[in-house]
Amino acid sequence: MGAQDISRDSRLPEKLRIERGDLNCLPDIMNVMNLSFSEAFGERWNIHQCRSMLTLPKAALQIAYHLDTPCGFTISRAVADEMELLMIAVTPSYQNHGIGRLLLRSLLENAELGQINKIFLEVRSNNPAQNLYKKMGFEKSGIRKSYYTGLDKVKYDAITYTKIIIT
Repeated sequence: MGAQDISRDSRLPEKLRIERGDLNCLPDIMNVMNLSFSEAFGERWNIHQCRSMLTLPKAALQIAYHLDTPCGFTISRAVADEMELLMIAVTPSYQNHGIGRLLLRSLLENAELGQINKIFLEVRSNNPAQNLYKKMGFEKSGIRKSYYTGLDKVKYDAITYTKIIIT
């Protein structure tokens, strides 16, 4: 069953696994990255940016696999008792199947185990992923006005979200 056929696969969650990744997984996440992020906003990282981020202390990569196909990932970094979700991506053909939610749930579980108090993230104001973040308990904590510029030169705000893990 190819990636295009997953909409008919009612057992998708049973065939999904989330694994911790490392620098050897860069080719897998770059494929997801290139399919998931539009050129319009300049949000896509290149392999050198990913490698650089993943070599920092307490940086973490987790990858969602459907069977053996990488279909999503997160990159995060902890500093002291806080974590920033730097990037989350799900391949378009796998979106709306709960993979982003599973990746976030795994990130939250790892954060709690690592005694992280807060998680931060930033998202473009017109990105529908905000609905997922709100459902997962993230609360809007700030706005960076006109932070992103689309190819059409339209400006979009960056919305920051925070989730308290340990109180």
